[in-house]
Formats: sequence, structure tokens, C-alpha cells
Amino acid sequence: MRFTLKPETERLIQEEFQSGHFHSVDEIIVQGVQARREERPSPQARLLNREHRRRTPAEAAEHIRQMRRGNRLPAGMTIRDLISEGRA
Repeated sequence: MRFTLKPETERLIQEEFQSGHFHSVDEIIVQGVQARREERPSPQARLLNREHRRRTPAEAAEHIRQMRRGNRLPAGMTIRDLISEGRA
């Protein structure tokens, strides 16, 4: 794969080589991508971090309340009816 760099980008890379911070273009790219990911994780990574974070009991109860909002049983139906319907 070939890339065309702007003169300014090429100058920055040369400066990094001369300073000894990096030894290859690959090293610069990998470190740049990793820094980007740490700075702005993907939506999927943010979701995983949120789901695996330990919550306090109060946070867990509030989370359950938030999830339940708008969820109501149909008129005249009980939890037992719903369970029975789910088994059928």
C-alpha cells in the first residue's frame, strides 16, 4: 500500500526520526492510531466500558428504573399471565 504525504507531514516525520523518538514510519502510525483510540474510543468500546463498570446499589436501582420506564403490562394482565404466555 502506498501513501502520499504532504510536505509538512513528511517534515514532521523526519524531525521525529532525527530526534530518535521513532525508528520507523510503522511505529509512528501505530502510536498515532493507539493515541486516537484512547482519546476517542469507538461507540462499541464506550458501550462495553459502560456495561462492565461496577455500579453502586443505588446506581443499579436507578438503572433498572430507567430501563423500566414506559414498560407496562397490558390492561388486565398480571406478571403470572405474562410468565405463562412466555412458556407457551
